[in-house]
Amino acid sequence: MYGLYSVKLLFESIYKPNESTETVFEERILLVRTEVPDEISRLVHNQFPPDTYENSSGGLTTIKLVKILDVFDLVEDLEESLHFKEVYSRHLLFGKNTSVDEAIQSYALDK
Repeated sequence: MYGLYSVKLLFESIYKPNESTETVFEERILLVRTEVPDEISRLVHNQFPPDTYENSSGGLTTIKLVKILDVFDLVEDLEESLHFKEVYSRHLLFGKNTSVDEAIQSYALDK
């Protein structure tokens, strides 16, 4: 419609040496403009090559794109105004009589 897509990405932080028992992931939602939706994966991977830098403890941290989680075609033209424009939306399907709290817990929506 407008050639504008909301793309949900998952990044992983890799530490060397890794003295932590934690794995750190970052979820990002960004906008990608293209008239060819099949190009989104290539565009995103070209935009986010692994990025390595020296961290505060003298080791190395690498931020790496590990997965494109979701892609949505935006249904509104963002050229006019960004105020209250929808960037990302998904439907979550549950069994009958699922409570709001159960839905939030299942998908960690409150994190």
